[in-house]
Amino acid sequence: MIFVLFIALNVFSAFLLLPWIWIPWNHEKNPLLTLKNDNLINDSIDICSISDVKYDCGYFGITKEQCEARFCCWRPSENPEDKWCFYKRGDSYSCNIDPATRVDCGYLGIQKDECVNKLNCCWNPTDVIGGNYCYYKTQPCKGYKVVNTKKRNNDRVLIADLELNGIGCGLYGHDSKHLKLLVEYETEDRLHVKIYDPKERRFEIPEEIVPVSGLESITDDILYNFLYNENQFTFSVARADTGEKIIDTDVPGMNTLIFEDQYMEISFKLPQDPFIYGLGEVVDTFRRNPRGTFQTIWNRDAATPVAENGYGAQPFYLEMRNGTAHGVFLRNSNGMDVTITPGNVAKLNWKVIGGIFDFYIFLGPTPSDVIAQYTKVVGRPSLPPYWALGYHQCRWGYNNVKALEKVVSEFKSQNIPLETIWTDIDYMQDFKDFTWDSENFSRHEIGNFVKKLHENEQHYVVIVDPGIKIEAGYYPYEDGINKNVFIKNSKGENIVGRVWPGLTVFPDWFNENIIYYWGDLYEKWLKNVAVDGIWIDMNEVSSWCRGECVIDEKANVIQQNINDQNITINTRHHDLNNPPYKINNGGVRLPLDEKTLSMDAVHSNGFLEYDVHNLYGHMESMITYNILSKRIRKGKRPFIITRSSFAGTGKYAGHWTGDNWSNWDHLYFSIPGLLNFQLFGIPLVGADICGFVGRTTEELCLRWMQLGSFYPFMRNHNGLLEPSQEPYLWPSVAKISRKFLKIRYSLLSYYYTLFYESNLKGLTVWRPLFFEFPSSKHTYIIDKQFMIGSGLLLSPVLYKKTNNIKALIPPGLWYDFYEEKLSFNITNLNGKFVDLYAPLEVLPIFIRGGFILPMQYPELTTAATKRNNYYLMIALDENEYAKGTLYLDDGESIDVGKNFTYLTFMVNNNTLTSQCDLDLYKKGFEKGKEKDTNINNNDLYNECENNYNLITKLDKIIIMGILKNQPIIKKILLNDNEIFHHHHKWIINNNFKKLILSNLDLNLNQSWNLTWEF
Repeated sequence: MIFVLFIALNVFSAFLLLPWIWIPWNHEKNPLLTLKNDNLINDSIDICSISDVKYDCGYFGITKEQCEARFCCWRPSENPEDKWCFYKRGDSYSCNIDPATRVDCGYLGIQKDECVNKLNCCWNPTDVIGGNYCYYKTQPCKGYKVVNTKKRNNDRVLIADLELNGIGCGLYGHDSKHLKLLVEYETEDRLHVKIYDPKERRFEIPEEIVPVSGLESITDDILYNFLYNENQFTFSVARADTGEKIIDTDVPGMNTLIFEDQYMEISFKLPQDPFIYGLGEVVDTFRRNPRGTFQTIWNRDAATPVAENGYGAQPFYLEMRNGTAHGVFLRNSNGMDVTITPGNVAKLNWKVIGGIFDFYIFLGPTPSDVIAQYTKVVGRPSLPPYWALGYHQCRWGYNNVKALEKVVSEFKSQNIPLETIWTDIDYMQDFKDFTWDSENFSRHEIGNFVKKLHENEQHYVVIVDPGIKIEAGYYPYEDGINKNVFIKNSKGENIVGRVWPGLTVFPDWFNENIIYYWGDLYEKWLKNVAVDGIWIDMNEVSSWCRGECVIDEKANVIQQNINDQNITINTRHHDLNNPPYKINNGGVRLPLDEKTLSMDAVHSNGFLEYDVHNLYGHMESMITYNILSKRIRKGKRPFIITRSSFAGTGKYAGHWTGDNWSNWDHLYFSIPGLLNFQLFGIPLVGADICGFVGRTTEELCLRWMQLGSFYPFMRNHNGLLEPSQEPYLWPSVAKISRKFLKIRYSLLSYYYTLFYESNLKGLTVWRPLFFEFPSSKHTYIIDKQFMIGSGLLLSPVLYKKTNNIKALIPPGLWYDFYEEKLSFNITNLNGKFVDLYAPLEVLPIFIRGGFILPMQYPELTTAATKRNNYYLMIALDENEYAKGTLYLDDGESIDVGKNFTYLTFMVNNNTLTSQCDLDLYKKGFEKGKEKDTNINNNDLYNECENNYNLITKLDKIIIMGILKNQPIIKKILLNDNEIFHHHHKWIINNNFKKLILSNLDLNLNQSWNLTWEF
């Protein structure tokens, strides 16, 4: 039987406008059901204890670990007749197992005879990528059934009891006997589905760390319906307009729902050949491989291996289906494997080793809508300081202040823009946090260096690692001991790790005193050294021991603690470092404590590292943002770049993609990597230009400087032992860098406006092509091209010794950025693949018809550029229409109040209009959906006196696509007054269909219109 939670629209009472208050359900008896309330007890089922008949599951000499890996019971006995390893009670074990859930029984290269006859396992070759040929038998799980339901808040909330069907399956532990289902229609486009054990305390992310949303007032039609099957319990989410099920957990051949001590599983049915994006952090193609994706989500210090878990944890994906988009966020910080596998039914499978199922489902229907809906829950990205959009230069190996001075001087002499110089751990005394090397980076010397940078309107950023060296007399260590702010081991002692300075302890971000401890250290350290930004690294958290480091005092050496440590908080837990289900950490199911802390490490509120490991870098970003904004650079926007991240980190920090490699593959991988973080709500992201690991080449660095000039966050960085790769070292790279950095700096106001709209509405800065062209299925597979905002299309060269590239040009008019002329008029709705000529000095850039780019004349710094006049590049569409926006403020204040300017430029009916108003945004845009573009002038102020006062003027306008049907322009009017040639210069290019107006001196502090008459 199928039940539908259906919402009758437009029947909500006034009380829905009130804040929703959660009232715990008291399990009132449903008279239609026979289950008694007193059966709801806090217990779980151990199938092995009730398995009376013991059928042999193993082979002679099998161990406990090998037995349990077969999903069998292990019960040693002194009776020689007893089977120590036997099948669990219940349905028969089977080899008919979907490739998505097969557990490897063999090894690479194992043959059928050994698999079947010696190991007593199943053999079934598959073409699914990552699918095992030799695997263990398992028994099917029957899941749960619905036994009680209740609706609240005008049917916007459904609460149900779920009871285990039969005795459970005990796949990796004890099954929870009773679960609670909570379904909330939070908004018209967001659904919340939560499944948890009401009687067992399991970890949930505190809402102070990742926000929890709730019911909001609904004014538009709801886009979805929630449906469920009562027995076995499965659920689906269907679009209200089409009935299409975008989420469906009733997947043939898969377990419906498993909820055990340290293992949960659920699957979503997918269409054949699904288009799914996200789930990370990962180095891979942008679209997740439909033939087999095995994504482990577990923060890990690893130098960007392909298709493995990386630095950050992002349990969010976006799917394109039939031209519309939806997204799914699992609000869970525990380790997990997420797989996408084909078959008779394609499916996405979640295997999670802790916490609860807490899903947020976003209905879009456009891709941009999905990201706006997602970031509304986890937090909108912060608006970076204006200077952060300039060019950054870094390397590990700038080993003294003189080296920094030389680099800065060389950039200036080569006339290459340099906004910010960075220092890696070289500045530290013996690699210790919050110190300055007394010989190479003395406080006085570095302080004067930073002062000179600021005089030249340049900036300085340094690195901070979380590990604090264990050293008597070292103030950060002594003060941390006194304040008791370090993470503990299972014995209550400070857990010991090892990173650059040697043996270390680690700050506990959950500790109530941490904000004072960490803030005091920053304040004392940065006294008289006005650092502009902080780069936080090694915060997965990384440690070079496996688990805890211990000291052999006799030998005075560091050893690796490989002793298993079972926690005593919950005796039902297995070893936390090696739980029953082993996620595919590192692609080879490494222990969870590989290169990090032991999972039984305890935080000050009792949280286990097992549960909060993936939150460490995110929380450091939060803490650092708080300290910088309130104590170090009061009221000014912090600039923070973090290596590790979680959902919502973009609210506090940007990200770089870590230790990439100096090769052409990683030049390409930078594009899907950056596009992924646009999905994750962290738009300020970049990759190390020219690569971090390995020796770059002149051609590679040239092409990388081209592409990197358009990264949202642009930094050249490389490793300690690698040759220098500053762009001025090769004449060819220096020339290209000057050219493309000029383009970047001319586009700074365009970028800044995109970041503002990201902060306000959750829009992305970089965009995959399908964000702008969701009806073109060709765009779904493109990850070697990208959009900047809605107006620019870039098609970089990603292969060596290549001058020609094949690129997709989407439908519409497209103008060459360099020559300012029409290049393509694509009428095919799927777009057209074309060959583009791209010699070393060219990266193909096209302006999309219908868009206006606000630009400025570039200088060597962002501040100098910002003082220059503006000009507009206008690309008309087929209807001779175009629109663009420009946002400006002081570039650094967190709260600008009304001291900002938000302009809309629009061309319609042969008139260019500039409109400015504090309320324009509210009038023109709501909830990420653009309203009618014909805004009534009566609703606008003519003056922008209360806004950010722009001293600079608009002095040139370039209109492309004009004169399509007319031979000549007879007259040009500004606010109904004719513009004459002796006052203003204007040029008509009939061949390029272009009008250029210069010497305009137009005021951007007031509204105006410019009309041309034929």
